[in-house]
Amino acid sequence: MQNPAAFRRYYNDHLHRKLLVFEKKRKRLLLFLFLGIVMLGLLSFYVVSLNIFAFKIGLFIPWFILIRVYQFWAEEFRAKFKPLIVSSLLEYIDPKLKYYHDQYIAKDTFLRSKIFPINPQIYQGEDYIMGKIGEIFFEMCELEIYHPSLVESKLERWFEGIFFHANFNTHFEGRIVMIPKGEWQRFIPVMKEFTKYGGYELQSTGNPTFDDEFLVYLDQDANYREILTPELLETVHSYHDKSGKQVFASFYNSHLYLAIQEPYQLLEGHLFHSNLNFDMIENYYQELLLFTKIVEDFDITH
Repeated sequence: MQNPAAFRRYYNDHLHRKLLVFEKKRKRLLLFLFLGIVMLGLLSFYVVSLNIFAFKIGLFIPWFILIRVYQFWAEEFRAKFKPLIVSSLLEYIDPKLKYYHDQYIAKDTFLRSKIFPINPQIYQGEDYIMGKIGEIFFEMCELEIYHPSLVESKLERWFEGIFFHANFNTHFEGRIVMIPKGEWQRFIPVMKEFTKYGGYELQSTGNPTFDDEFLVYLDQDANYREILTPELLETVHSYHDKSGKQVFASFYNSHLYLAIQEPYQLLEGHLFHSNLNFDMIENYYQELLLFTKIVEDFDITH
């Protein structure tokens, strides 16, 4: 695991300098917007005072151009901001890790996790990261999925956040699913599927604080002790407890799948306030470390 003080030094010595470049771009963009609004405001006041209908209608054109130019520059700013930060964090954690901004985990991989009891109608994502820690391959990305609501005739957002997949190449066979207790109603179909074929709810994992927060369902013959290690349970519970975020997980044969619900877009560049925010970047860094720690712990215990 990385040292928090060392990461703060890395931020101060390397990342902060890169963020200052974007801060200057952000201020220039806002200055352009302010000057454009002032100039067009004065022009609009003058044209309106002439009381010529055709000229009034023509005011639409410069305002439309200003808005479109601003939108283009703003999208370009956001598109460049996040890849720079993520690439810098991965370089610090492990330079061998690969990052692809516009890609995401294949839908087939998501469906094989069998965490969510749906085949989402809309499945989209970005910020794909992949690589190996030791001999273990893993991949992760941001996902956003929608599916028709059973109650209302509209699409319901089922999940928005980070989705993680790792292949541990173990001899474990079967399936285990971990669900936050507060979400149990949405996952009744998952529970019924287990019990229908002889599976059951695990009453005790050996970690009382974990058991207070999570439901665990598993196949009848699954040897859960080699999978639900004390290290894994403590890592998942500690992250859930400190962050307050919902964590879902499943093991299916030798594969681990994790889904962390995020209520916001991660590391999106802001235009109307400064992005010189260490806490924002550290939060994302800590989530990257969560996944690497799980892989490292599992690699050590097996």
